[in-house]
Amino acid sequence: MTQRLLLLAAADPTGDPVLLARAAGRLGICDAAAPAEAAGLVTVGAHVSFRHPLVRSPVYRAAPADERRAAHRALAEATDPDRRAWHRAQATPGPDDGVAGELERSADSARARGGLAAAAFLERSVTLTLDPARRADRALAAAQANYQAGAFDAGLALVTIAEEEPLDEFQQGRACLLRGEIALASRHGSDAPPLLLSAARTLDPLNVRLARGAYLETLSAALMAGRLADGGGWREVAEAARAARAPFAAAGAAGRPAA
Repeated sequence: MTQRLLLLAAADPTGDPVLLARAAGRLGICDAAAPAEAAGLVTVGAHVSFRHPLVRSPVYRAAPADERRAAHRALAEATDPDRRAWHRAQATPGPDDGVAGELERSADSARARGGLAAAAFLERSVTLTLDPARRADRALAAAQANYQAGAFDAGLALVTIAEEEPLDEFQQGRACLLRGEIALASRHGSDAPPLLLSAARTLDPLNVRLARGAYLETLSAALMAGRLADGGGWREVAEAARAARAPFAAAGAAGRPAA
Protein backbone atom coordinates (compact mmCIF):
# COMPACT_ATOMS: atom_id res chain seq x y z
CA MET A 1 0.00 0.00 0.00
CA THR A 2 2.86 2.38 0.76
CA GLN A 3 4.24 1.99 -2.77
CA ARG A 4 0.83 2.77 -4.25
CA LEU A 5 0.56 5.87 -2.06
CA LEU A 6 3.99 7.05 -3.19
CA LEU A 7 3.01 6.45 -6.81
CA LEU A 8 -0.16 8.46 -6.30
CA ALA A 9 1.87 11.34 -4.85
CA ALA A 10 4.36 11.13 -7.71
CA ALA A 11 1.58 11.18 -10.31
CA ASP A 12 0.27 14.53 -9.06
CA PRO A 13 2.78 17.30 -9.86
CA THR A 14 0.78 19.88 -7.87
CA GLY A 15 1.53 18.27 -4.49
CA ASP A 16 -2.01 18.96 -3.29
CA PRO A 17 -2.55 17.10 0.02
CA VAL A 18 -6.34 17.28 -0.24
CA LEU A 19 -6.27 15.75 -3.69
CA LEU A 20 -3.88 13.05 -2.49
CA ALA A 21 -6.19 12.16 0.40
CA ARG A 22 -9.26 12.00 -1.85
CA ALA A 23 -7.53 9.86 -4.46
CA ALA A 24 -6.05 7.58 -1.79
CA GLY A 25 -9.54 7.12 -0.40
CA ARG A 26 -10.78 6.01 -3.81
CA LEU A 27 -8.00 3.41 -3.94
CA GLY A 28 -8.56 2.35 -0.34
CA ILE A 29 -5.03 3.22 0.76
CA CYS A 30 -5.61 6.16 3.13
CA ASP A 31 -3.76 4.32 5.91
CA ALA A 32 -0.59 4.15 3.81
CA ALA A 33 0.32 7.83 4.30
CA ALA A 34 1.51 7.38 7.88
CA PRO A 35 4.04 4.58 7.12
CA ALA A 36 5.38 6.55 4.14
CA GLU A 37 5.91 9.61 6.35
CA ALA A 38 7.40 7.53 9.18
CA ALA A 39 9.92 6.08 6.74
CA GLY A 40 10.90 9.60 5.71
CA LEU A 41 9.93 8.97 2.09
CA VAL A 42 7.34 11.72 1.81
CA THR A 43 5.98 14.59 3.88
CA VAL A 44 2.28 15.43 3.80
CA GLY A 45 1.63 18.91 5.14
CA ALA A 46 0.50 22.08 3.40
CA HIS A 47 2.24 20.53 0.39
CA VAL A 48 3.09 16.93 -0.49
CA SER A 49 6.85 16.67 -0.90
CA PHE A 50 9.26 13.80 -1.37
CA ARG A 51 12.39 13.38 0.71
CA HIS A 52 14.33 14.72 -2.27
CA PRO A 53 12.89 16.37 -5.40
CA LEU A 54 14.66 13.82 -7.61
CA VAL A 55 12.86 10.91 -5.94
CA ARG A 56 9.50 11.69 -7.56
CA SER A 57 10.47 10.74 -11.11
CA PRO A 58 12.04 7.32 -10.27
CA VAL A 59 9.03 6.40 -8.13
CA TYR A 60 6.72 7.17 -11.04
CA ARG A 61 8.80 5.54 -13.77
CA ALA A 62 9.49 2.36 -11.77
CA ALA A 63 5.78 1.58 -11.46
CA PRO A 64 4.10 -0.69 -14.04
CA ALA A 65 2.10 1.15 -16.68
CA ASP A 66 -1.25 -0.24 -15.50
CA GLU A 67 -0.57 0.98 -11.95
CA ARG A 68 0.36 4.44 -13.22
CA ARG A 69 -2.89 4.59 -15.17
CA ALA A 70 -4.85 3.48 -12.10
CA ALA A 71 -3.25 6.27 -10.06
CA HIS A 72 -4.16 8.84 -12.69
CA ARG A 73 -7.74 7.54 -12.86
CA ALA A 74 -8.10 7.97 -9.10
CA LEU A 75 -6.67 11.49 -9.30
CA ALA A 76 -8.98 12.34 -12.21
CA GLU A 77 -12.02 11.28 -10.18
CA ALA A 78 -10.92 13.41 -7.22
CA THR A 79 -9.90 16.71 -8.80
CA ASP A 80 -11.23 19.76 -10.66
CA PRO A 81 -12.22 19.71 -14.37
CA ASP A 82 -8.94 21.05 -15.78
CA ARG A 83 -6.70 18.69 -13.85
CA ARG A 84 -9.23 15.91 -14.47
CA ALA A 85 -8.60 16.24 -18.20
CA TRP A 86 -4.85 15.96 -17.67
CA HIS A 87 -5.09 12.89 -15.43
CA ARG A 88 -7.66 11.23 -17.72
CA ALA A 89 -5.20 11.71 -20.56
CA GLN A 90 -2.43 10.05 -18.57
CA ALA A 91 -4.79 7.17 -17.70
CA THR A 92 -5.68 6.58 -21.36
CA PRO A 93 -3.60 3.79 -22.93
CA GLY A 94 -4.28 4.73 -26.56
CA PRO A 95 -5.82 7.38 -28.83
CA ASP A 96 -9.06 8.84 -27.50
CA ASP A 97 -10.50 11.87 -29.26
CA GLY A 98 -12.94 12.58 -26.44
CA VAL A 99 -10.11 12.97 -23.91
CA ALA A 100 -8.07 14.92 -26.48
CA GLY A 101 -10.98 17.33 -26.84
CA GLU A 102 -11.15 17.78 -23.06
CA LEU A 103 -7.45 18.64 -23.00
CA GLU A 104 -7.90 21.13 -25.82
CA ARG A 105 -10.72 22.88 -23.95
CA SER A 106 -8.77 22.86 -20.70
CA ALA A 107 -5.77 24.48 -22.39
CA ASP A 108 -7.62 27.82 -22.42
CA SER A 109 -7.90 27.74 -18.63
CA ALA A 110 -4.33 26.48 -18.31
CA ARG A 111 -3.05 29.59 -20.14
CA ALA A 112 -4.00 31.63 -17.08
CA ARG A 113 -1.55 29.52 -15.05
CA GLY A 114 1.25 29.84 -17.59
CA GLY A 115 2.01 29.12 -21.22
CA LEU A 116 3.85 25.86 -20.56
CA ALA A 117 0.83 24.43 -18.77
CA ALA A 118 -1.34 25.07 -21.83
CA ALA A 119 1.39 23.68 -24.09
CA ALA A 120 1.55 20.47 -22.04
CA PHE A 121 -2.22 19.98 -22.34
CA LEU A 122 -2.14 20.55 -26.09
CA GLU A 123 0.91 18.34 -26.66
CA ARG A 124 -0.79 15.44 -24.91
CA SER A 125 -3.94 16.02 -26.98
CA VAL A 126 -1.85 15.49 -30.12
CA THR A 127 -0.76 12.02 -29.00
CA LEU A 128 -4.37 11.01 -28.34
CA THR A 129 -5.70 12.13 -31.73
CA LEU A 130 -6.12 9.77 -34.69
CA ASP A 131 -7.83 12.01 -37.26
CA PRO A 132 -5.03 13.49 -39.41
CA ALA A 133 -6.57 16.95 -39.90
CA ARG A 134 -7.50 17.29 -36.23
CA ARG A 135 -4.07 16.03 -35.18
CA ALA A 136 -2.40 18.63 -37.40
CA ASP A 137 -4.56 21.42 -35.96
CA ARG A 138 -3.75 20.37 -32.41
CA ALA A 139 -0.04 20.05 -33.17
CA LEU A 140 -0.02 23.59 -34.57
CA ALA A 141 -1.91 24.88 -31.53
CA ALA A 142 0.61 23.16 -29.25
CA ALA A 143 3.46 24.63 -31.30
CA GLN A 144 1.92 28.10 -30.93
CA ALA A 145 1.63 27.65 -27.15
CA ASN A 146 5.26 26.55 -26.87
CA TYR A 147 6.41 29.45 -29.05
CA GLN A 148 4.52 31.92 -26.86
CA ALA A 149 6.09 30.34 -23.77
CA GLY A 150 9.60 30.63 -25.23
CA ALA A 151 10.03 26.87 -25.75
CA PHE A 152 11.24 27.24 -29.33
CA ASP A 153 12.72 23.75 -29.86
CA ALA A 154 9.52 22.11 -28.66
CA GLY A 155 7.52 24.43 -30.88
CA LEU A 156 9.53 23.47 -33.97
CA ALA A 157 9.22 19.77 -33.13
CA LEU A 158 5.44 20.14 -33.03
CA VAL A 159 5.38 22.01 -36.34
CA THR A 160 7.27 19.03 -37.80
CA ILE A 161 4.66 16.66 -36.34
CA ALA A 162 1.91 18.73 -37.96
CA GLU A 163 3.74 18.67 -41.29
CA GLU A 164 3.81 14.87 -41.24
CA GLU A 165 0.04 14.98 -41.84
CA PRO A 166 -1.59 16.05 -45.13
CA LEU A 167 -2.10 19.78 -44.55
CA ASP A 168 -4.60 22.02 -46.28
CA GLU A 169 -3.46 25.42 -47.50
CA PHE A 170 -4.47 27.24 -44.32
CA GLN A 171 -2.57 24.75 -42.14
CA GLN A 172 0.47 25.08 -44.42
CA GLY A 173 0.34 28.84 -43.94
CA ARG A 174 0.12 28.50 -40.17
CA ALA A 175 3.04 26.05 -40.10
CA CYS A 176 5.21 28.35 -42.21
CA LEU A 177 4.23 31.34 -40.08
CA LEU A 178 5.24 29.53 -36.89
CA ARG A 179 8.58 28.52 -38.37
CA GLY A 180 9.22 32.14 -39.32
CA GLU A 181 8.14 33.51 -35.95
CA ILE A 182 10.32 31.02 -34.09
CA ALA A 183 13.28 31.81 -36.35
CA LEU A 184 12.82 35.52 -35.64
CA ALA A 185 12.39 35.04 -31.89
CA SER A 186 15.36 32.66 -31.60
CA ARG A 187 17.64 35.17 -33.38
CA HIS A 188 17.97 33.20 -36.61
CA GLY A 189 17.08 36.46 -38.29
CA SER A 190 18.24 35.67 -41.83
CA ASP A 191 15.94 32.61 -41.94
CA ALA A 192 12.84 34.50 -40.85
CA PRO A 193 11.96 36.87 -43.75
CA PRO A 194 11.44 34.26 -46.51
CA LEU A 195 9.44 32.02 -44.17
CA LEU A 196 7.24 34.86 -42.98
CA LEU A 197 6.74 36.21 -46.48
CA SER A 198 5.75 32.78 -47.77
CA ALA A 199 3.29 32.45 -44.89
CA ALA A 200 1.83 35.89 -45.57
CA ARG A 201 1.30 35.11 -49.25
CA THR A 202 -0.29 31.75 -48.44
CA LEU A 203 -2.61 33.23 -45.82
CA ASP A 204 -3.50 36.36 -47.77
CA PRO A 205 -6.53 34.89 -49.60
CA LEU A 206 -7.53 32.81 -46.57
CA ASN A 207 -7.30 34.91 -43.41
CA VAL A 208 -6.85 38.67 -43.59
CA ARG A 209 -5.97 39.11 -39.93
CA LEU A 210 -3.22 36.50 -39.89
CA ALA A 211 -1.87 37.62 -43.26
CA ARG A 212 -1.69 41.27 -42.16
CA GLY A 213 0.23 40.28 -39.04
CA ALA A 214 2.56 38.08 -41.09
CA TYR A 215 3.35 40.93 -43.51
CA LEU A 216 4.16 43.23 -40.61
CA GLU A 217 6.39 40.59 -39.00
CA THR A 218 8.09 39.98 -42.35
CA LEU A 219 8.88 43.67 -42.77
CA SER A 220 10.26 43.86 -39.23
CA ALA A 221 12.37 40.72 -39.79
CA ALA A 222 13.68 42.01 -43.12
CA LEU A 223 14.69 45.35 -41.61
CA MET A 224 16.45 43.57 -38.75
CA ALA A 225 18.24 41.11 -41.03
CA GLY A 226 19.31 43.76 -43.53
CA ARG A 227 21.80 42.35 -46.02
CA LEU A 228 21.79 39.02 -44.19
CA ALA A 229 18.22 38.31 -45.24
CA ASP A 230 18.03 35.18 -47.40
CA GLY A 231 15.41 36.46 -49.83
CA GLY A 232 12.49 38.56 -48.67
CA GLY A 233 14.38 41.86 -48.38
CA TRP A 234 12.42 44.81 -47.08
CA ARG A 235 11.72 46.23 -50.56
CA GLU A 236 10.34 42.91 -51.76
CA VAL A 237 8.24 42.63 -48.61
CA ALA A 238 6.88 46.15 -49.00
CA GLU A 239 5.93 45.50 -52.63
CA ALA A 240 4.27 42.21 -51.73
CA ALA A 241 2.29 43.87 -48.94
CA ARG A 242 1.16 46.65 -51.27
CA ALA A 243 -0.06 44.11 -53.81
CA ALA A 244 -1.86 42.02 -51.18
CA ARG A 245 -5.38 42.52 -49.96
CA ALA A 246 -4.43 41.88 -46.31
CA PRO A 247 -3.30 45.40 -45.34
CA PHE A 248 -6.35 47.01 -46.90
CA ALA A 249 -9.32 44.67 -46.40
CA ALA A 250 -11.35 44.38 -43.25
CA ALA A 251 -10.05 41.78 -40.82
CA GLY A 252 -11.56 38.34 -41.22
CA ALA A 253 -12.44 35.73 -38.64
CA ALA A 254 -9.69 34.25 -36.52
CA GLY A 255 -10.50 30.68 -37.47
CA ARG A 256 -10.32 28.79 -40.76
CA PRO A 257 -11.70 31.48 -43.12
CA ALA A 258 -12.76 31.99 -46.67
CA ALA A 259 -11.69 34.58 -49.19
